[in-house]
Amino acid sequence: MDSAVFKENDFVWAKMAGYNHWPAIVMRPDPDAPIKTIKEMQWIYFLGTHNYAWIEDKNIKPYEEFKLQYKKKNTEAAMEEMDDIINNMSKDPDYKISFAKYIARKPSPKKQKKSSGLNSSGTPNDRKRSFPLKEKNTPVVKKKHRSSTSNEIEDAIKTNIAASISEATSGNAVGTPGLLTVNTVNLGTSNKFFGFLAGSIYSEGILKNLIKSKHKLYVWSRSSALLEELQEYADRHQTFFKTCTTPRQVVKTADITFSCLTDPDQEKIVLNQLGITDKCDDLLKGKGFVEMTSMDPETSKDFHDLITKKGGTYLEAMLQGNKQEANKGEVIVLAAGLQPLFVDCQSCFKAISKASFLLGKIGSATKIHMIFQMMRGIFLASLVEGFVMADRCSIKLEAFNNIFKMTHMSSDYLEHKSNTIVSKKFTSAQDTEEPIEQLQTDMTLALEMSTRFRQPMPLASNVNEILKNARKLGCDNHDSACIYRTRF
Repeated sequence: MDSAVFKENDFVWAKMAGYNHWPAIVMRPDPDAPIKTIKEMQWIYFLGTHNYAWIEDKNIKPYEEFKLQYKKKNTEAAMEEMDDIINNMSKDPDYKISFAKYIARKPSPKKQKKSSGLNSSGTPNDRKRSFPLKEKNTPVVKKKHRSSTSNEIEDAIKTNIAASISEATSGNAVGTPGLLTVNTVNLGTSNKFFGFLAGSIYSEGILKNLIKSKHKLYVWSRSSALLEELQEYADRHQTFFKTCTTPRQVVKTADITFSCLTDPDQEKIVLNQLGITDKCDDLLKGKGFVEMTSMDPETSKDFHDLITKKGGTYLEAMLQGNKQEANKGEVIVLAAGLQPLFVDCQSCFKAISKASFLLGKIGSATKIHMIFQMMRGIFLASLVEGFVMADRCSIKLEAFNNIFKMTHMSSDYLEHKSNTIVSKKFTSAQDTEEPIEQLQTDMTLALEMSTRFRQPMPLASNVNEILKNARKLGCDNHDSACIYRTRF
């Protein structure tokens, strides 16, 4: 939406990275507010949480027009506050409101740097607005604002990471990961050179988001068609982009290399090409290596040991999401490993995801990823059985789906799967968001992990058999919703 559309005191829905759209107010920037990084941004006050941030225009929507679409349980309190304000304004055109004073955090003596917008709440005072609120305008409440620069992100991480996931043992619970959320609103694109080994279904979407955000890339893929398409895309965006003929060429020229391949076996082949077994090969020395290939914790630890012995640094970064979310830059990055490497990748994670978390030592992220994938499979199987039963009862699936999407059981993931079931578009490569081969492989890894911990998983075991049956019938590259067609 064009920035001219938004005016001071407009009621809006505003979206900060990692959060859903939230009731908010467009405000006049405070004199002490951080400097906005691009022109198309608005200074936003969030109702309910009473936080401030610069938000891009593309993440702002009119309040009344999108009220039903963005209404969620966790926004009810903020919506109630907004509705009270609107109601008071309709009754009294001169309605005024108390607000808290905005206070920008002063830089520490050691780091006299520009502030950029990490929020914290403030304390209200009784000052009134100096101008009356009109029916079309919005009362503004100000709160304290805490800020940080992109160079201070590492310090923010150090003080915000909670206890890492512990090594699970029989009878002991897994530790709670710190839900690290770093405010990257004013974080610019890194000036480092990034490499990318592209092989999975998510690679294209991830790379296009990195290109759009002006990251400097060296890319290798076995698909020449993909490389040609990405080169054209980069040329249109006038971004530095070089294709490489081998993984070695990528790692040699890049500071940090992301590896997003189909499975650990492919990763082992690539690592051998990088000289991982050659004592005299120092290609990985001083290089960062970010593993995005879905794998089990033990394999990730093995890769970590191999790379660090060669003088490199290693970060596992599992991608929780599907192809559509990767295309939109809305996956969740579950990372584990070295904090400095995680910090160096923040601008990339901002471009490709809606949130990124550093969860502790190597193996932590893969464990959580496997559990989430197991849950995906169980949710999907439950949905499919419901639609199978509806079909057997001669209920029109279109009507059944419409009702399902209105219930609290619905979610973006299940809604997409239910639409796929109704449309029966299981086989099209364009419509495949989650290949059944990948989901079944992850289910198997999750079950192997449950065996090591002696944790029964009866639902996951049954779902795995359903997925295996679909693969036996030749559906490896079909969307996972195809189990509706391959049901017993």
